[in-house]
Amino acid sequence: MKNRSPIAIAVDAVLAGLLVAVMATALVQDAPHEYLGVALFAAAVAHVILNRRRFKALVRGRRNAVRMLRLMAIACLIACVAAQIASALVLSKFAFGFLPALPGATVARRIHMLCSYWGFAFAFAHVGLQFKDLRRFMRIGRASSRPGATHAAIWAARALFAMVACFGAYSFVQLNFAAYLLGRVQFAFADHGASIALSLMSYASIAALIGNLFHYLRAALEALERG
Repeated sequence: MKNRSPIAIAVDAVLAGLLVAVMATALVQDAPHEYLGVALFAAAVAHVILNRRRFKALVRGRRNAVRMLRLMAIACLIACVAAQIASALVLSKFAFGFLPALPGATVARRIHMLCSYWGFAFAFAHVGLQFKDLRRFMRIGRASSRPGATHAAIWAARALFAMVACFGAYSFVQLNFAAYLLGRVQFAFADHGASIALSLMSYASIAALIGNLFHYLRAALEALERG
């Protein structure tokens, strides 16, 4: 597989940032949340278009545990996105406020909330399962680096990810993330007094936690297959 273009990498970075921003603004600001959701969908479409060859290769390749896990994450993510779009059309007051009022707001709100959290989890599970590919970019400049510099940078990055993941575990509990995943929260009111910066940090750390978990799950499955 050829190296990815800088445009594709930039779109992926924007997509990840928008995912975090959409979650962080869900209970803070209604209008920004909706417009960020529209931008997120546009970035997701761009991501699929720019990575269409990679998706085709994933579907056509040899079936193994890692490949099936990646396909399952993508399939579940697509289902969540479809449900989010449908429910958003019913709930929207700003981005799609020009549409006629649609029935089923109560059910749509529950579906949107449930699929938002599961979609977030599946999205960063998908990212975590790609970490093996992303590590290639950390090797840029290896030849020109002084001996041991790259090795030290990798370990520093691992330590940073570990600290962020620990904060992610704390945020996962503090934000009651599991209750949202299990559908125990039926209705959440917007908290306009909450700190957006703290929300961004909390959801970003949860994203890092999920990505790390699935990265190491992939590594474990590959080790089992080799052994």
